[in-house]
Amino acid sequence: MKLQLGVWIGIVVSAILAFIIASFFNQPLHWYLFILILFIGFLLQTIIMILKTPDENE
Repeated sequence: MKLQLGVWIGIVVSAILAFIIASFFNQPLHWYLFILILFIGFLLQTIIMILKTPDENE
């Protein structure tokens, strides 16, 4: 299984949307928070891909 382009776009768009919402509520914005949001998104997607792979023992 490979990471599809739509998943990449969804993770990046959700990180940008989180920053837009945070700026709307006058919250502090730092560049490392954006990187952290992206990292967590890709980490969760990787875990989902691992769990979806068929079991090789069967």
